[in-house]
Amino acid sequence: MAGLPAARQTDQTTIGGPITQGSLGVLIGAPSGVACSTCPNGQKVGKPVNPLLGAKVLSAETDVALPAAVPFILSRSYSSYQTDTPAPVGLLGPGWQLPSGISLLVTKTGLILNDNGGRSLHFNTLAVGEAHFSRSESLWLVRGGLLERDK
Repeated sequence: MAGLPAARQTDQTTIGGPITQGSLGVLIGAPSGVACSTCPNGQKVGKPVNPLLGAKVLSAETDVALPAAVPFILSRSYSSYQTDTPAPVGLLGPGWQLPSGISLLVTKTGLILNDNGGRSLHFNTLAVGEAHFSRSESLWLVRGGLLERDK
């Protein structure tokens, strides 16, 4: 449209009629015809969609909180983001996480830690009494137990 970066109100269409209605979300560019670097009043963050992940994310919401010496708190969160190694579906269904939703699977090839963020973290098998620190996760894996002596 006349070499401008986008159509605006009062620009002419290809059949000669002016554009008379528009939306601030659609009107891109300044009156000079040069596109704005950032649009004033433009949305910069989406809720509940995370613009970086392209995923719907609901932060932890507290459903039940019972005061006590050791308080009981039930909270949940949701993310539609799928990791390369997603964790199994939890109690509330796909994408929902509970703080207690952590499990450790021992397989023939190693260990799989399913965290409460919806991820599966893979580790090598530990020998009895061996410990491993994961720098990326800031956690220790320690295998207890006793070695049997040869009789």
